[in-house]
Amino acid sequence: MGADNVQAGPDIYYDGFMNRAQFEYKYAFWPRRCRNTGRWLWLTTAMRARAIWTGPGEPVVEDRWYDSNEALIMMIKKVAE
Repeated sequence: MGADNVQAGPDIYYDGFMNRAQFEYKYAFWPRRCRNTGRWLWLTTAMRARAIWTGPGEPVVEDRWYDSNEALIMMIKKVAE
């Protein structure tokens, strides 16, 4: 029973961003990249996910942008609500 038998648990892939984020459709005036596909989002409607991380200092705002088709897939899979 060496280190070769160690299996990665689901916690390795946990991303707390999705639990904390607020999702809304926005018009992308500035060029952005889709988080899932890497496609450029510019002058189109896209979904913006915003999470605000608070702690013992200034709050940190993290944004992730998703193509509208990818956002629909995420909603069907119940990733984003």
